Amino acid sequence: MDSEHSSEFPAGTKRLSTVLVELGNTTAERISFDDILTALSERSFGALLILFSALNLLPLPPGSSTIFGIPLVLLSIQMLIGFENPWFPAFLRRKSMRTETYRSGIAKLESVLARFERLARPRYWLFPQIVVERVVSIVALLMSLIVILPIPLINQIPALSIILLAIGLGEQDGAWLGTGFLVAALAAGIAIGLGASVGLAALHIFG
Repeated sequence: MDSEHSSEFPAGTKRLSTVLVELGNTTAERISFDDILTALSERSFGALLILFSALNLLPLPPGSSTIFGIPLVLLSIQMLIGFENPWFPAFLRRKSMRTETYRSGIAKLESVLARFERLARPRYWLFPQIVVERVVSIVALLMSLIVILPIPLINQIPALSIILLAIGLGEQDGAWLGTGFLVAALAAGIAIGLGASVGLAALHIFG
C-alpha cells in the first residue's frame, strides 16, 4: 500500500455503507464480485476487509465463514507484502449472486456499518501510517485464520476485530484501532483456549 495515502476513506468521499447500498440500486439480475471491486476501487484494502468481515457477522449457513474468510486471508497477506491494490484470481472475480440476495445482505449490514462510520474520526494517532498498516495486516491475517475455521460461534469476534482495525486504520482513529486490538486479543484467547481444550480432550480419549 502507498504509505503516503493517509486514509482509506478520504474526506468528501461517500461512506462505505452508502456505496454498498447504491451498488444494489441496479436493474441487473446479478451482481458480481468484480462489480463490488469496481465500486470500491478507490477504497482498496480497508473497505474489502470491512465488507468480508461484516458478512461473517450475519447468521449464515455452516461453512460460510470459511468462504468469506479466504478473501480476508488473501487481503491481509497482500497488505503485509505491500501491494498497492487488491488482487483476486479471475475465477473469483467472475463469481456473482442474485441482486435481491445482495440487497438483503447489505440491508442487514448497513445500520451496523453506518453506526461505526459515524463514530469514527481522526484522533490519538501516535505512529506512522506505514507502521500501523503493517501491524494491522499481521493481526488481520491471524484473525482471518481464525475466521476460516469451520467452528460455529468463534468466527464473529475475530471478524469484528478486523472491522474495528480497518475502520481505525482508514479514519486514523486510534480509539477504534485500540479497541480492535483488544477484541483481537480476546478472539485469540478464545481460540487458544478452545484449541487447548480440544487437545486435552484428545489426550484423554486417545492417551
